[in-house]
Amino acid sequence: MVDLDALQAAGIADAHRRAALIEYLDGLGFSADEMVEAERRGRLFGLAGDVLQRSGPPVHSFRGAAEVLGVSLDELSRAWAALGLGVTDPDEVTLSDADLDGLSVWLKVKATVGAEAALAFLRVLGTSMSRLAEAGSTMVRIAAPDIQMTRTQDELTTAKAFRAVSEATGRFGVLIEAVFRQHLVSARTHFENVIRDDTATVICGIGFADLTGFTALTQRLTPAELSDLLVEFGGVVSDLVHVDGGRVVKFIGDEVMWVTSTPELLVKVAEDLVEHPRARETGLQVRAGLGYGAVLAVGGDYFGNPVNLAARLVAAAAPGQILAGDDVRDELGGWPAVPQDALLLKGFDTPVQAYDLRVGR
Repeated sequence: MVDLDALQAAGIADAHRRAALIEYLDGLGFSADEMVEAERRGRLFGLAGDVLQRSGPPVHSFRGAAEVLGVSLDELSRAWAALGLGVTDPDEVTLSDADLDGLSVWLKVKATVGAEAALAFLRVLGTSMSRLAEAGSTMVRIAAPDIQMTRTQDELTTAKAFRAVSEATGRFGVLIEAVFRQHLVSARTHFENVIRDDTATVICGIGFADLTGFTALTQRLTPAELSDLLVEFGGVVSDLVHVDGGRVVKFIGDEVMWVTSTPELLVKVAEDLVEHPRARETGLQVRAGLGYGAVLAVGGDYFGNPVNLAARLVAAAAPGQILAGDDVRDELGGWPAVPQDALLLKGFDTPVQAYDLRVGR
């Protein structure tokens, strides 16, 4: 039997009115102290789901964790910040044993590759995890709107919905680890085909493609329709790039950047994207810009003149057009390529000769 009077005295407001929620939490095994702490944070309705999303019960402060790990509080805070996370009170108990186990991996990486390289990796990891978390949150919020108090106006309904969702999302880590290991193999295979020395320089194809007519379309579609289109476009692009042997580097709004090990694969991806019928059905067209040559592969991204050229060419391309520079044309040999008028491109001191790779095909 839950002592509602004792809970109210301990800090849970209107305990009798919220008896159904409290009894639900009690039935799941939550203690009075856990409920009071959740109420202090304004999350009594979220307690049932929150506990499933944590990496474990908090048992360490940042100051204590630094001592256990054998680093300074400043160094640990810097690593945490690189992950996109913040330390509000170094003496507040917020970290679990699993968190410390994860941070110990950072120390092993640092010992292997050096402090700055390890910190750069943490930044990429943090950015990637932040995006995954936001994507997952958006997906769930749309599919299970009852997790929002603003919708249900009922704590018990939201608590049960959030618990059900958290039973699934709390297992995302298992999926992420499995996929990460597969991508380690995929990345290694990719770099084996494009590395030429022991530096960060690789020789590969760089492609950019974007949707033309997208801005106008946003004025005609509802938010839900636009969301569905973006999700579908992202899925189609990813599928096509991967099937054609490329690797998606990133999405930038309605634009995608990808890389391939050969210029032939680069053009194949571009053609499949430009010719995809789904875009035309929605009143959109795809255009692409391509580059090929030596670039720096750093932090999961690519930098160099071929990247800059491809990015400028996609902006200069007409709807349905694939523009490439001399670097791609020369590598393709006898591939049909129609010279265009020289282009004045931002960042390039002299006019750039571009070629349309789709004319007559």
